[in-house]
Amino acid sequence: MKLLLTLLLFMVTDQPRQVLLFYNDDHSEEWKKQVAELNTDLAGIKERDIVVKYFKLSPQNTAVWKKWNVNQTEDFTFILIGRDGGEKYRSDEFVPNKELFGKIDAMPMRRSEVKK
Repeated sequence: MKLLLTLLLFMVTDQPRQVLLFYNDDHSEEWKKQVAELNTDLAGIKERDIVVKYFKLSPQNTAVWKKWNVNQTEDFTFILIGRDGGEKYRSDEFVPNKELFGKIDAMPMRRSEVKK
């Protein structure tokens, strides 16, 4: 039983965290501001094992918009996905890196990673 739990924990921690950015228009101010913000601290993104994915509203991306229940009338949606694949945070406004990193650093799995 203990081996199974260890294996499951390894499988979960092996997945990167994800920031999913959904946007309607390339000219969206929130979208541009968010991308610029994330690019200001790539070391912090890497340290926290975050993969950033972008999804412009289009026929090709409809399934992922539906999967994450993103309102297609919103110009911008930010979603943080944890290592377990679950949604940890959502906003339709700009999220500063300090806020993003604070949310991640407060997570039990992240605290465990820092201790190691």
